[in-house]
Amino acid sequence: MRTGHCLCGAISYSYDAEPVIEVLCHCDDCQRHTGSAFSENILVPQDSVRINGIPKAYNTVGAENGHVRDRMFCGDCGTPIFTVMRERPEIIIVKAGTLDDRTGLKPTAEVWGRRAQEWFGPDPSRLRFEGDAK
Repeated sequence: MRTGHCLCGAISYSYDAEPVIEVLCHCDDCQRHTGSAFSENILVPQDSVRINGIPKAYNTVGAENGHVRDRMFCGDCGTPIFTVMRERPEIIIVKAGTLDDRTGLKPTAEVWGRRAQEWFGPDPSRLRFEGDAK
């Protein structure tokens, strides 16, 4: 079982399923959402996640693919915690940086590689998609 929480602790969560995939996303929205060069995302079944507290949410529409994302965050400290893909509501994306124990994480793919910052080179051990993974 993995557990995690936001910076201030108002929102915490746990999940007890193996990840569907661990992926780095370089899309513009994820860069802005995280305030970083990419988002390290762990996709898990929605029904395996238990959330304590009530995260706030806003939605974004991908400029290039039109997909709607519900981006969930702590209303007190602003930490981005989850994302839900409207086209795959059975999956929830956990932001890896919010995990209590991050040992053993190993992203196996990257999406929106064409949006990656110039200093971030491809890793041959990961699948790389220049846009969305299909």
